[in-house]
Amino acid sequence: MMQLSEIGGHLTARTGIDDLMEDLFKALHSEETGLCQLNGGSPAVIPEVTELWRRSMAELVRNGKFDVLVGHYAHPGGDPAFIRALVRFLNERCGWNLAPENVAITQGGQMACFTLFNMLAGPCPGGGMREILFPLCPDYVGYQSQSLCGGVMFRGIRPGIRMLDGHTFKYVIDFDRLDIRPETAAVCMSRPTNPTGNVVTDEELDRLREMASRAGVPLMIDNAYGPPLPNICFVPVKPAWDENMILTMSLSKIGLPGTRTGIVIARPDVIRAVVSMVTTSSLCPNNLGQALVTPYLEDGTLERVCRETLTPFYRGQAEFALSLLPELFGESIPWRVHKSEGAMFLWLWFEGLPITCQELYERCKARGCFVNPGHHFFFALPEEGEPWPHRHECIRISFTQTEELLRKGLSIVADEVKKAYSHS
Repeated sequence: MMQLSEIGGHLTARTGIDDLMEDLFKALHSEETGLCQLNGGSPAVIPEVTELWRRSMAELVRNGKFDVLVGHYAHPGGDPAFIRALVRFLNERCGWNLAPENVAITQGGQMACFTLFNMLAGPCPGGGMREILFPLCPDYVGYQSQSLCGGVMFRGIRPGIRMLDGHTFKYVIDFDRLDIRPETAAVCMSRPTNPTGNVVTDEELDRLREMASRAGVPLMIDNAYGPPLPNICFVPVKPAWDENMILTMSLSKIGLPGTRTGIVIARPDVIRAVVSMVTTSSLCPNNLGQALVTPYLEDGTLERVCRETLTPFYRGQAEFALSLLPELFGESIPWRVHKSEGAMFLWLWFEGLPITCQELYERCKARGCFVNPGHHFFFALPEEGEPWPHRHECIRISFTQTEELLRKGLSIVADEVKKAYSHS
């Protein structure tokens, strides 16, 4: 039997992201028809967006740049032309004062976070453990398995829950619980939040920025869905960056997940360290996504398509999915949905659910509907100590599929939830 190192054990432990990616591939590529893939973060295939990438690829082939693209290594920090275009765009749209030295490219946003977490936190040379603090849990399940030293590197803060109209609620940062300790290496959160679609308010973010700055630790914002690109936000939100922040972005949600292109925006010393780790781990990032996007960054097409096509599409999908919930769940069971403020997901809460969300996931999966059990997203909160049933009462669903599949999938979820309550 293969003997794993301690690090190997941490990185190969089964976590929620393993189930998510396997289910995602099965639902998309299975010969079985009618599967409802409501679990992953894959963007929808939007013809107007896909056409951009076809045209850009055709131009790369026509002008001979394709041969260089696939036949040579890229710079370990990223393509200089893409970085210059991105810096110019962000400075013009956001009023920032970036230089190319503030940007590095990685093999996807997932790898950007993996690099940053393990670069900043973990065992210290002089002893002790440095942590990544998540001020609002639940947060992205993909972080769960990224620590080279296991879950001890992550600490999360339980959110406050604000009840809104009808069946809607919203998580808020509980600043009374939030403490940045001497062992805290960085504060991290996604915004809009994956899995809930929550957008931490500008006021909350400003307060976090001030606390992190005062404590002398960076504030990391995973901006995979946020402004100015792709800006899948349904409420007003202000782009934010300063030299005490580390901002990660991605080309995945603009329709290029297969190119694995992540972006890190930070102080030059942080960028130099990221580039060194990219060089060590993978020589250089994928250059295809950067080449496809650069001309549309330069001429404004990408921003226009995001504003006029991408964001309205996902807003419409969210509204349709939300419209189904009263019809399918009714008033006979205690269901709630997090206020949908951005990203590609609805977060459903079934208070007092007689079965765990893991069992609900398995029952839905057996009927061809793939969802995400919510307990994995609370990875930074310890199971021991004060029990919190809420973490086992939630699921995440993606609304990127067709209206037909959304209705079918949510009908299966509603049926299984009703069965669970009726048999308790």
